[in-house]
Amino acid sequence: MEWLANNESSLSAIAAIIAIIAGVAVVVRLAWTRMPSQVMSQVKRPAFLSDWRNIALMALGFIAFLAVLVLATSELHTGQDSDTGQASTADTTAVIGKAGKPSVAVLPLDNLSNDPEQEYLADGITEDVITLLSRNPRFFVIARNSTFAYKGQSPDIRTVGEELGVRYVVEGSLRKMGERLRVTVQLIDTSNGQHLWAEQYDRPLAEIFALQDDITKGIAVTLGDEIWSAEISRANSTQPENLDAWGLVMRGSRSYARFNRKLVAEEEPLLREALSLDPNYVPAKAELARSLCYRAVTFYSEDSARDIAEAYTLGQQALESAPNDPLALFALGSCYGVTGRTQEAIRLLEKAISKQPNYALASAMLGLALTFDQQPARGLPYIEQALLLSPLSPQIYNIETYRALTLCELGRYAEAEQAAQNGLKSYDGYYWTWLSLAHARAGQGDVEGAQQALYNAKKAEPRFSLTLTKESAAIIFKNKGKNLLAALEPIWPEDLLTTDSN
Repeated sequence: MEWLANNESSLSAIAAIIAIIAGVAVVVRLAWTRMPSQVMSQVKRPAFLSDWRNIALMALGFIAFLAVLVLATSELHTGQDSDTGQASTADTTAVIGKAGKPSVAVLPLDNLSNDPEQEYLADGITEDVITLLSRNPRFFVIARNSTFAYKGQSPDIRTVGEELGVRYVVEGSLRKMGERLRVTVQLIDTSNGQHLWAEQYDRPLAEIFALQDDITKGIAVTLGDEIWSAEISRANSTQPENLDAWGLVMRGSRSYARFNRKLVAEEEPLLREALSLDPNYVPAKAELARSLCYRAVTFYSEDSARDIAEAYTLGQQALESAPNDPLALFALGSCYGVTGRTQEAIRLLEKAISKQPNYALASAMLGLALTFDQQPARGLPYIEQALLLSPLSPQIYNIETYRALTLCELGRYAEAEQAAQNGLKSYDGYYWTWLSLAHARAGQGDVEGAQQALYNAKKAEPRFSLTLTKESAAIIFKNKGKNLLAALEPIWPEDLLTTDSN
């Protein structure tokens, strides 16, 4: 029976062939017997039509030949399909094994309300979170059909992790309280059951669709930040020799949260090691391209031109391999954005956002690229959108610095000062934040405050000077940093003019 089931399509084909041959034989025989006698007398009757038995024997022989042919072809295709399927599975396993991407399962939200109508809302929010997380190239998200199998259950999270093969599980609940709705969400590490993050979202129930959209975006973006932070922590607690390519990329991404000379120097060998494990690994190429470009436009590069050239090559290779990958688009767009190729940057970053609408860093970088392209009024909304999307991002200091620089270009110096101060509360070791604060204070006539900010920039980066600031601004700004330098050069402290004098 199993053989019949496995060869159902082949047997169907044989049956169809038999029916066709039998039909043709009957038609030919009948046509011959009904031919006019004067025609038959002039035509010699073929020997094979002289007897029904001859026709049957020939038909059966032909059928047997076709049967062997069809079955052999079927076995060949079955073998090829089986081989292809196994190869595909093996390839997928190999890719996931090399990449080590964090895998995430979003379980259906529990409806704790007495109102069964809220069941649809709970499922809708769950599905939307899965969809938005799936657009993030950093994560492997389990499909809805698999996670909804747990609906109505209270499974052990470690068991879920084993059954679905995931590193993280998201679970939560929805409760209607009068005219308000509360959604509670938790992120759990399946390896140890540890709760990594939890949040409550309380919203008025009036606008149900706006409510669903608001909560979904908030959950998806924050989850992205939290998982990313958890992955960096995991990579930092693992010896480099035990890390896979993904782990090396994560460990080499620490400068996102704390951009300084030490971390930038440490990340390059880690990212190159990831590429040595997998020379075509897109995240490693993208991150190394970004790192080299950022290093080139700060004071951390020994050869800025060389670093920028290699960054372009790596970024372009990543994009050729994955032309619609938001991470690849963001990396090359960022490189172009901080090295004067702002129009190309704007195009790539807009595409990155179209592929992943809640990509906060891409939105912030698009705003900065517009500012560097002398379009700060267009750029500011993108930067502010990034702050709304990801208010707890490890990169908040950087986004606030972008905002301060943009507000300074618009002449809104008091707001720029507040933005810079917000960034410094998150991290005070990035000299560009101090530089933007100095610009904002100088714009308001606070010379002493501006000079103090410049000295603090020097503390953050020992090589900080007017000379290197000019070199950096000439690469970054379309206008060569005209507004920044016009405000600060006249009041720049003499002992900070050149690197040599430091």
